[in-house]
Amino acid sequence: MKYRGIYWAVFAPIIKKSIAARFGKELAAQSIRQGKAEYRRLLARADDLGPGNPMAMNAYFAFVFAAAWLGSGKKITPDGMAQVMTDVLESRLLRTVFGLTDLNRTPKKWERSMRRYEAWYTKNGAAYPVNWVVQFDEDKHRDGSYYCFTRCPICEFCRREGIDELMPALCSTDEVMFRLQHGRLFREHTLARGEGMCDYWIVGDRVKDPR
Repeated sequence: MKYRGIYWAVFAPIIKKSIAARFGKELAAQSIRQGKAEYRRLLARADDLGPGNPMAMNAYFAFVFAAAWLGSGKKITPDGMAQVMTDVLESRLLRTVFGLTDLNRTPKKWERSMRRYEAWYTKNGAAYPVNWVVQFDEDKHRDGSYYCFTRCPICEFCRREGIDELMPALCSTDEVMFRLQHGRLFREHTLARGEGMCDYWIVGDRVKDPR
């Protein structure tokens, strides 16, 4: 993947603050100091996801956390990193960004986003095959939106790099992200657990008895 320093520049200070609060200033400084080089290394080894890929930001976001974790020398447990990721998502910056969406008002927002990605992949997937593969089932649920991924390049890369123990923590950020958009995520399977898919059923948090 091409190096994109903006992701590290924006999120590293928030990660450092969280690690300092939870695990101490010394480990926080080490995680960021060494993590910056780890971030470059991870991107240099990751598959190119293609120009204009609307999902690529998910990989950059994930690799910032992976780099900080590697920078800590794995002294932070994956569960600990899940807490750090939650702190970052609940920071003022991302609360503001995610708060612009209310999934009670726009329950199909994420399905529309995934349709846009599907269109991009249909056009570019042959050139960039290591990518997400998304499937839809409009008849599965009445409320909200449903889709699933049967392939995830982040998961595949983490396995290849021998850091797949971090994947459940990365997956856990989905629930937080949708909660900040006034939504709920119902999930039964993840690729990180070897279950063949990551499923997403997303509904607004004011929907009672979703079906």
